[in-house]
Formats: sequence, C-alpha cells, structure tokens
Amino acid sequence: MRIGIVGAGAVGGFLAGHLARAGTEVALLARGPHLAALRDRGLTVESRGERWTVSVPASDKAAELGPVDAVVVTAKAPALPAIAAAIAPMLGPDTPVVCAMNGIPWWYDHGRAGVESRTIARLDPDGAIWRGIGPERAIGCVVDCPSQVVEPGFVRHVAPRPGALTLGEPSGARSGRVERLAAVVEASGVKAPIADDIRAALWAKLLVNISRSPLGVLTGLSERGLAEDPETLEITLAMMREARAVARSHGIEVPLDEAGNRDPQRRSEHRSSMLQDWDLGRPMEIDGIVRSVQDFARAAGLPTPTLDVVSALLVAKARVAGTYPG
Repeated sequence: MRIGIVGAGAVGGFLAGHLARAGTEVALLARGPHLAALRDRGLTVESRGERWTVSVPASDKAAELGPVDAVVVTAKAPALPAIAAAIAPMLGPDTPVVCAMNGIPWWYDHGRAGVESRTIARLDPDGAIWRGIGPERAIGCVVDCPSQVVEPGFVRHVAPRPGALTLGEPSGARSGRVERLAAVVEASGVKAPIADDIRAALWAKLLVNISRSPLGVLTGLSERGLAEDPETLEITLAMMREARAVARSHGIEVPLDEAGNRDPQRRSEHRSSMLQDWDLGRPMEIDGIVRSVQDFARAAGLPTPTLDVVSALLVAKARVAGTYPG
C-alpha cells in the first residue's frame, strides 16, 4: 500500500516516520522549512527511547507525488478547504481520505441517522471540502499521538504509550478499506483500532480537547497545570459536562471519569496541539473543537454557559493575534 500523508508536522511526521521505517511506501506533501529539511537530511523521529532517520519522498506539489492508495491528512482543520483542492492529483477512483485532526469533522453528518447528509457549515462554509474530497472517501479518525516538532524534519513523541489512530467508517460498517489501512498502520508500530461507532470515539476525545485546549491557550498552563489549580480544574470539568450533554443529544453516551480527571498525576506536562499552534502564531482548531459544539448545543436547545464564556475569550484572543477571521 502506498500512503500519502499531507502535512509534515507533529502527527504527520510521526506517522510517516513509523510507516517508512516499516517499509511502507510513503508520499509526503509538505512545504517550506519542513520540505527543505526532508530533502536535505531526511525525517527523524524520536519515540519511546528510540531515534531513527528515514528518507521519505516529499514534494509541495501533489501532481509530483501522484495517485496513492490512501491519503492521511494531518494538517490542521483551518487549512482543509485549500487542501481539499490541492490533493486532487493524489486521489485515484477509490482512494479513501483520513482527516487525522481534532474536533468535529466536516463529514460528521454523512450517514448519521435521522439527519440530512451534508457538510458542517461552520467548518466548510462554501462546501469546498465536501466537493473536493467527497464524503464517500471519508474514513473517520481519532488521533492519540502526543508529539511535537523539535525542528523542521525532527519530530518527538512525548508519551510513554504507543501512538494510536482509531479508524472507523462514518456508516459504522467494518469495510475492507479500513481493515487494510489499519493493518498497515499497526505493522508500523502505531496502534490502529477500528471503531464500530467512530462518532462515539470522536466525542470521547473531544471532551478532553474541549476542556483542556482552550484553557491551555488562555492560561499558558499544561494539562497537569490545569488540574493542579482548583479553579481551572472546575472549569475543565464544567466544560466536559456541557459537551457530554451535547453528545447525549446525538444519542451518544460518553463516560466521564470525574475522579480520574481530578487527579493531576494522571495528566502530563504536554502542551496541547492548540497551545502549540498558539505558541507558533498559527490558526487554531477553534471551530472544530469549540464552536461546532456550541452550534450543536443551540440546535438542541441546550445551555453551555461555561463553554460560551471560554469560547468568547478564546476567539477574542485569536482575533487580536490575527489568527481567527472576522
């Protein structure tokens, strides 16, 4: 299987490095300093006591990479409308596309019981992603690969557990294409469980993202720091409860271990990907992680008072920095 990876950042570099080391053919769409580093000295990954360097074919032009058997997009959600058009030369007739990013995905309503199959307007206002990729190509994904870019071309995995990409069809079917992709990822040393209900898996991760990432940007605290401060801890738990109620309105029950979330020793000093984006002055995944959940809450008539306050502060801060439109 030849796998195209779009984005050479923390998750993209982590995955590409594992796949290439295992002998899988990888085609990496990258740009700028990352592309230059890949061409000059290869891709270096540091993970769980190991460090290795691999040579990965890379280009900033999808046409130079050509069609692949599967595409994994690891760039952040704000870049996805432009990516949807750019990756067209990598897509064969049956090439699936995995958007390995945090938050509510653009395809969320595709095949969801009781709703119209359509794009998420907050994430794809003019339908560019829906048209450019197509919902029939979408494979859902939940990312658990805490990593950071040390420098262009060098990615460090910062968790003691193996990285994981939970995969699943929007329909809930256990398809051959998901099984093939999961097998290749597993063979590289990255976990790839297949979820029967990928939306439930998305919400379970989203409760973590929505409660910690925005507050990390607003306070500068790590995930452990948010739990060590009693006041920020209560805010994170309130946001988790509100998001959990929204998930329940979609027929999804997400377990919430409040005792575990109160224990700072069960959290790491990891700076969330949203906080890393803020540190680097990049657009953050505000719409997918925060504002889409607010939209769902409004549609269901559910109050989200804590989330609303945190969202307003986060958006204001991002607008002052010039990283959020409007």
